Amino acid sequence: MIIAFASKNHLGLNSDIGNNIALSEYFTVAEIENGKLKKVKNIENPFFKEQEINAQNFVDFIKNTNAQKIVISVVDNADIENELLLNDIEVIKNVNGRIADMLKEL
Repeated sequence: MIIAFASKNHLGLNSDIGNNIALSEYFTVAEIENGKLKKVKNIENPFFKEQEINAQNFVDFIKNTNAQKIVISVVDNADIENELLLNDIEVIKNVNGRIADMLKEL
């Protein structure tokens, strides 16, 4: 399973989960295999500080990470959330704290 976490900064698993897409400087992508962390990579968020985010462009970005889930505090745009769900990407929201701590719960 691959999970994309909205990240406030470049600290990877030690970063806090981003508030929303435009305020998340990075996405930390974690690959889990047999219940163990296999690989982690940080990807710069091309939508950082964007006022208008095209739903399909964002979904394409997430799909390119091969993530089956995205973890973020808030999805401000219902079109983005709906498009993610239509593409079989589970949205886990209303979460805060360190990515490493959240990863243990998943």
